[in-house]
Amino acid sequence: MTNLEIINLLKEKTFTDEDDRDYRLEFQEGLSDQQIESLRTNFPNRTLSNELIEILKITKGWTGHGPSPIFFDSIGYFGFEEFSQHSIELGGDGLGNSWILDIDDKGILGKVFFACHDPAVVVIHSQNLNEYLHHLYEFYEQPGNNHLDEIHEKTVMTIWENNSDCISKNSFLEKNPKFSDYMKKYESANWTVADLREGKNKLGFA
Repeated sequence: MTNLEIINLLKEKTFTDEDDRDYRLEFQEGLSDQQIESLRTNFPNRTLSNELIEILKITKGWTGHGPSPIFFDSIGYFGFEEFSQHSIELGGDGLGNSWILDIDDKGILGKVFFACHDPAVVVIHSQNLNEYLHHLYEFYEQPGNNHLDEIHEKTVMTIWENNSDCISKNSFLEKNPKFSDYMKKYESANWTVADLREGKNKLGFA
């Protein structure tokens, strides 16, 4: 399904949570052309992707069950710039944990990460915005048996306990000498490298 097809389904449906209570998502109005142009100035390289514009014209986002509020205009809200210099905070769980859409310096949309603060873990949640919307739809449709809950409840603890995608700076350079010039600015040998280049969902670091 396209992004708009998923959003239209979410608007129409009544869902049932794990406690058998029915609920509907409460959608915000879309943005005007003037508001979209104003928002563009907050994005790197003043590049607001057509994918986001298409959504923002329909709705700014919604509130309700699960990650909430979900807003598509929340550029710069996340704040952890050492990890993601540019991002949209796509939702939170009310406990200090967030789902963020990474954006590169050219304004190109990247992966969606789940950033957990307790324990302190960052994990690749979805490959792109469309997959994140599919994961949200699955979460609403299948309470207790979905990708979002698995990341939130299981994957985070697995990464916290094992941290298998992190290696020492020296070990990383032995295997990847092409990064030696880049790593010179991290002078101490005590640095740890989280190598997420494989880019698969559920990879992460603590």
